[in-house]
Amino acid sequence: MIEGHGDDLYRYDSQVCINFSSNICQQTDHTALKAHLANHLDLVNHYPEPQPRKLEEQLAKYHDIPAECVMVTSGVTEAIYLIAQMTRGGMSVIPQPTFSEYADACRLNEHIITYEYENNQNLLPTRRIYWLCNPNNPTGSVMTEGIIDHLVATNPIHLFVVDQSYEGYTAAKLVDVKQVMRYPNLILLHSLSKRYAVPGMRVGYVTAHPEILRHLRQYQRPWSVGALAIEGARFLIAQDKPAISDLEGLLKETARLRDALRALPGISVCDTDSTFMLCMIEQASSLQLKNWLIDHEGILIRNCSNFANLSPHHFRIATQSPEENDALISALHRFLNE
Repeated sequence: MIEGHGDDLYRYDSQVCINFSSNICQQTDHTALKAHLANHLDLVNHYPEPQPRKLEEQLAKYHDIPAECVMVTSGVTEAIYLIAQMTRGGMSVIPQPTFSEYADACRLNEHIITYEYENNQNLLPTRRIYWLCNPNNPTGSVMTEGIIDHLVATNPIHLFVVDQSYEGYTAAKLVDVKQVMRYPNLILLHSLSKRYAVPGMRVGYVTAHPEILRHLRQYQRPWSVGALAIEGARFLIAQDKPAISDLEGLLKETARLRDALRALPGISVCDTDSTFMLCMIEQASSLQLKNWLIDHEGILIRNCSNFANLSPHHFRIATQSPEENDALISALHRFLNE
């Protein structure tokens, strides 16, 4: 899917003052990163490594795993499409609602797709690929480490692709990266773009058993990650200052925002384990609400009507500063009273 994702700020020029549509933290200071990249602009004169080995080695050291267990990609999206290509024609199970690129990548690579986790499993082919977004986008819900470990351990013939892109946006215990050395049927996806709030750099990585990555690397094109992106990623890992400096505080603010939204008539909010949440409005479509908020308040939200299993009334927001969150609540009051 090219169109239909969140953070479509590019559509609105200077109209948007507050962006709730992206799950990525908006308050990160990138001054040091920009200064570092400014000192390395000569990198654009040369090709990057065909495969960013030095960055992979740095990530392996960061996680205390062998470098053979790490593969850097141009964002997690490239990893998703490579895995779907590697398992072309397979049987994929994609519980919904979730990130749309899993299904798009699987359709492109002629997978048989089911969206039900448990129903009619006896009718499915023997070996399956399970795509689990954890924390899940758009709901923010989490399957804890113990649940996924149990699934992986007790179903060795199936492949589990666990997308932990938002691992820095929850306090819940997720799958330990070292588990990829234990389970040859486990693939973990990670996003430096989200961990350090640099989505424009497009850097993600896969951790998996060396045998899986040996096979997966055959499908990756050379130079898929640019030189400045590699340099920026290496700088960010060395500094290791996550985008969310006070996760506990942001999760408390998320709970406050959730309760304030639930107090509004005709607004319902799903429980979340993360810093973003799925909501529903009764009296209008989410697209109508989105357009009104942009035109009248300069506020951008995520219309979720294009997610599978969701209605035209669903929308997603990510917690911002208390002042910005209060501005959203006030704007919703005005919309509901029009």
